[in-house]
Amino acid sequence: MDKNITTTSGTVRFILKNPKSLKETSILFSYSFGRANRLKFSTGFKTLPKYWDPKKQKIRSVSHIANREIVNSALSEIESSFLKGVTKLQGKDDKYDRGVLKELFYNIINKKDTSELSKKIEFLEFGNQFVEQKTKQLGITSTGSLSLITIRAYKQTLKKIKEYSKAYGRKVDFSTIDLEFYYSFINYLEEKDMSLNTIGKHIKNIIALMNRATEDGFNTNLAYKHREFRRVSESTTAIYLTADEISKIENLDLSKNKPWEQARDLFLIGYYTGQRVSDFNGLGKKDIRVFEGKEVFEITQKKTSKTIYIPVHPNLKTIFEKRYNGEAPAKMPELHLNEYIRKVAAKAKINENVTSIKTKGGIKKPETQEKHTLIGTHTARRSFCTNAYLSKMPVIDIMAISGHTTEKEFYKYIKVTPQERAVKIADSAFFKLN
Repeated sequence: MDKNITTTSGTVRFILKNPKSLKETSILFSYSFGRANRLKFSTGFKTLPKYWDPKKQKIRSVSHIANREIVNSALSEIESSFLKGVTKLQGKDDKYDRGVLKELFYNIINKKDTSELSKKIEFLEFGNQFVEQKTKQLGITSTGSLSLITIRAYKQTLKKIKEYSKAYGRKVDFSTIDLEFYYSFINYLEEKDMSLNTIGKHIKNIIALMNRATEDGFNTNLAYKHREFRRVSESTTAIYLTADEISKIENLDLSKNKPWEQARDLFLIGYYTGQRVSDFNGLGKKDIRVFEGKEVFEITQKKTSKTIYIPVHPNLKTIFEKRYNGEAPAKMPELHLNEYIRKVAAKAKINENVTSIKTKGGIKKPETQEKHTLIGTHTARRSFCTNAYLSKMPVIDIMAISGHTTEKEFYKYIKVTPQERAVKIADSAFFKLN
């Protein structure tokens, strides 16, 4: 049977991966040619289905989507370049396989020369091209792009694979990523004294790249889908700050160190709103609405696309008026925010010893750290959920603010001891005298 494709024409369409999704979904490139032949690729862009025009195959003219013209223009350019590339291929030979078309598309979205399409791409090259593409998209739009932190994580994984390949004298390519590679690579990372969770992140990135390469037609080896080829992990020491510890941080005089003061105030916004850093970092007066005389923040969560409403805490209003002329502190890079809030917590003497069991170099070891070293931007959100629960705020109201969708998920998230939960239950009507 002839596996080559004979074609004289084809049809390009842009479609959504999941048109009924309530969250952002991928914009796919679809090419139909010949009889029952169709190729689909991810363009790297995402959108909410309500913003997509299926007839015109582009993002609708919605005023608050500032980058819609850039995205629509990019889609148009992809279509034009692909069809031109197909025309060139037809000029050389009227038969070519699906892999050539896939490589044509991949080279187009990475702005590569499409005149030579015979070279077979290898895993590390594919990974580097993927990272390059996502890095470029950060400059175009945040919609559908990986975060800068995630891109750095992919780069670190590719770097470790190169180091492993050199150290073990073993070539890493699509065809060699199997269970033997999996256990060998984990062993190499353990020899580097890496923690189990760090190793797990590298495995997760490899699986993600293999999935993408498989979807795009560059990989046919599915050994990575074996149930043993999975991300390894262990529970981390996720701490929360008590109401008293929050007060210590809030009452510090940091007027002589403005970066620390700004970081502290941003952290408090996270605490008093219960939001992720992607939603509280940059939140301000522009996001405040008034309902029945009550001021609330209106926030569309970036992770869930849910719009939620949170009362503006009096302490935040005081901070805005006292230090920022009624506005909120300016947005700060998350890397600096994490660094400064740990220093602030150390100054506030949040130094209780916290002991946990961690696996490093394949060996479980107890590790004791002062509490302030474990604090990060996410501690604000976890502290809100836990302290709100202990203050007897109804769980359904806490979840309405935090965005947790199930009580099971919520109870796994908060950090409450069995004793604290028993005291809270004891205050319920059931355990009181009639």
